[in-house]
Amino acid sequence: MLDLAAPSASVPFDPHLADDRSDAELDALPFGVIALDEEGTILRYNLYESRFARLDRNQVVGRNFFSEVARCTRGEAFEGRFRTFVAAGSGGASGAAAGTLRFQFLFDFAFGAQEVTIELVRAASAPRFYLLINRLRIAPPRPSFPVELLAAAQRDLAPDEGRQGVLRDDRQRRFVDAPAPLFAALRATCDRLAPETWSIFASEWGVQWGRRAAVDLEASALEEGGRSLRELPMREVARRVSAYFAERGWGSPSFDFTAVPEGLLVIDVARSALAEAAPRPSRNLHGSDLTCHLVAGCLTGLLSAVADRRLAAREVACMAGGAPHCSIVVVAHPRRSAVETALAGGSRGVEPIRAALRRAPRGMESSR
Repeated sequence: MLDLAAPSASVPFDPHLADDRSDAELDALPFGVIALDEEGTILRYNLYESRFARLDRNQVVGRNFFSEVARCTRGEAFEGRFRTFVAAGSGGASGAAAGTLRFQFLFDFAFGAQEVTIELVRAASAPRFYLLINRLRIAPPRPSFPVELLAAAQRDLAPDEGRQGVLRDDRQRRFVDAPAPLFAALRATCDRLAPETWSIFASEWGVQWGRRAAVDLEASALEEGGRSLRELPMREVARRVSAYFAERGWGSPSFDFTAVPEGLLVIDVARSALAEAAPRPSRNLHGSDLTCHLVAGCLTGLLSAVADRRLAAREVACMAGGAPHCSIVVVAHPRRSAVETALAGGSRGVEPIRAALRRAPRGMESSR
């Protein structure tokens, strides 16, 4: 069965070896990661932390964590522990010998307070230190907290960026105004230069986008209701995902849970921006009538992150090919080949794909 509410599995991540992980790998982690040198200068800053702190990582890397970015950490409760930990070297204070120190802390931002657990880790092969930050609770701002000690806001770090062509939304996330014809032009370029690459390129691009969207949705869920996405009912997660797409102009997705007991989730997208920007009927150089691979890839990355298991989303009908709306099916990752085989054979629409899945073996469906 397709289970979007599957229990969270532990992430295979050794913090002592974080230096061996790429920035993209750190961005995929469901908790904040900050790398500091011995003086507290920020060396690395992952996507999760950027979203929850509402700070652009390009503006924080190179700044001092304690004095410039997270001023609320000044004092013995955080900075004092860090200095003692650094000075202890490979032996001395409790926890330093193992290269790890754990404690709880309350970050204070102008937009709210965040109760967190901190795991301070000494990197195995470099004189740098990693902060692993897990959010426990999001609360309103504390009126009694000194304003001068609040963590920095984006406007503090880059006060002139509005005059430099930078746009931000109400959560301080940077965005650009990209019209739908831009993506149609990208598709046309792929078709002209590398005819068979669009579906692969757009799908993988979408997966990366979806992973980042999951962090955005996680942040808003915690800020608005104090619960993570995995703690919410499936239909509430679907509502938030639909709103995420609609608010950004990609169309109006609706979730159909009827076939979930069979391992199939159906998402219909009305007024898809990608499909409406494509010629109708859409036929690229090798005859595909499916256009919305970017959206399907995004749903793959987003829903996989929420469910903490590998899922696969594939478009099975598209407005660009004459369908009344775009239909995307979501299945457990091992069953994706059955969907792709049916599509390659010319099957279009939810019911033919559903029939193909019924005929396909399901022995590996629950694999992760």
